[in-house]
Amino acid sequence: MLASESTACVVRPIELQRSTIAAFELLRADPYPWLLDSALPSARGRFSFLGADPYLVARMRAGRVELECRRAVRMGLTRGRRVVSGDPLEIARGLLPRSEISSVPGDLPFLGGAVGYLGYELAERFDAHRFGGLDDLGLPDLYLLFVDRLVARDERDGRTYVCGLGFGNSAEAAAARAEEAVADLCAQLERGPQPVSAINRPASTRGPFAFFDASAYAKAVDSAKEEIEAGEAYQICLTHRQERDCSSDPWALYRALRKLNPAPFASYMELPEVAIIGSSPERFLRLGPDRWAESRPIKGTRPRGRDSAKDQMNRSELAASAKDRAENLMIVDLVRNDLGRVCETGSVSVPELMSIESYASVHQMVSEVRGRLCEDRDVFDLVRATFPPGSMTGAPKIAAMRILDSLEPVKRGIYSGALGYFDLRGGADLCVVIRTILLRQGRAYLHSGGGIVADSDPTGEWRESLDKVALLDAALDEVCPS
Repeated sequence: MLASESTACVVRPIELQRSTIAAFELLRADPYPWLLDSALPSARGRFSFLGADPYLVARMRAGRVELECRRAVRMGLTRGRRVVSGDPLEIARGLLPRSEISSVPGDLPFLGGAVGYLGYELAERFDAHRFGGLDDLGLPDLYLLFVDRLVARDERDGRTYVCGLGFGNSAEAAAARAEEAVADLCAQLERGPQPVSAINRPASTRGPFAFFDASAYAKAVDSAKEEIEAGEAYQICLTHRQERDCSSDPWALYRALRKLNPAPFASYMELPEVAIIGSSPERFLRLGPDRWAESRPIKGTRPRGRDSAKDQMNRSELAASAKDRAENLMIVDLVRNDLGRVCETGSVSVPELMSIESYASVHQMVSEVRGRLCEDRDVFDLVRATFPPGSMTGAPKIAAMRILDSLEPVKRGIYSGALGYFDLRGGADLCVVIRTILLRQGRAYLHSGGGIVADSDPTGEWRESLDKVALLDAALDEVCPS
């Protein structure tokens, strides 16, 4: 919290006879529109959150954080840009508003704070390794939108809430400004959709491109297996990137992907540098008000079958696969170790091990690891101890990351990092950035991969990586056919 600042929050239930998608379209004309979308509601994907027009934007490049204050709503922040140096998580901790709120309607886990992503290479700020690889996209390693107003929707019962934050030199002034924030957003929802400015989407003539084809990927798999056989790692999550032309409106692409592949942690962020179009099934971290941290790593994949018999066979095959179960267990052990660094001794447990979850295109093997965060630690300590997601590195984590850095020709960027929110009460919910398309300057970029172990088959690993993005390709075909 900034010095001598009071923070207030107002949550107002509203009647909104629109879908989550239609509600977002009422906000999209404003700068920096964002949507955290529980497009496949479940116990893990219950709430959707949407908003735009953040008062502050933080971007990190090359170890320097640029702060863009767009609205001077907080004490000590004036409009304009400035660059600060330092630990990015410490900077984020200092900027995140804090407030103790005992009761809110609907048990909403997010009332305001920050929304954004942590790119994979942000990890070099937490350990000594420096990543190589081509950084041809040049995107920030950290991107946070600090928001003081948002719409929250409970996808179980359709109840909708407008949340507003206010800041001031007294509790009364902060409360008055929180009411103003709610009133402004309610008025925006009532006025109807506004024209969206045309986004510069230059046509590209490069055509489809991939840094790895099947043969090159197989060679990289063999190299990873050699490292495993030499005892350098147990599992290595090898990934590759494809790209193709796409001058589509990114929102049209998101709607196509959402229809084809609904996911509990779907997301859409329209930033000046890039549009993020996500359909992630995987929770990286959730921290609740009770200080219990939860991670649900995915390791193990099979495609959906063409008919019910084949579908059930693929599901049963995954559940029984010794290789996939070994992969999953390795990552569960890694996550247990990561959580154990900042959670109370004896609190880390695995309440769910190797369950099978089914999505539109694949079956996945999923486990859950939980632990109670120590009283002297906060969400940023938790992120530092666990980032990047172990399911996207392999084990041991640092050794696997160093091997991957020698095998993957381009930096991962946003992919295999984390995306979600940090709440002003200290909680967070972040997904793993997978099943995601980046749309930038007329090009669509999508990554995929899988965990390599000693008995991995290169052909099978290549096929699995393509299965994971089949519906992303289908969405691209729908809105920007080749």
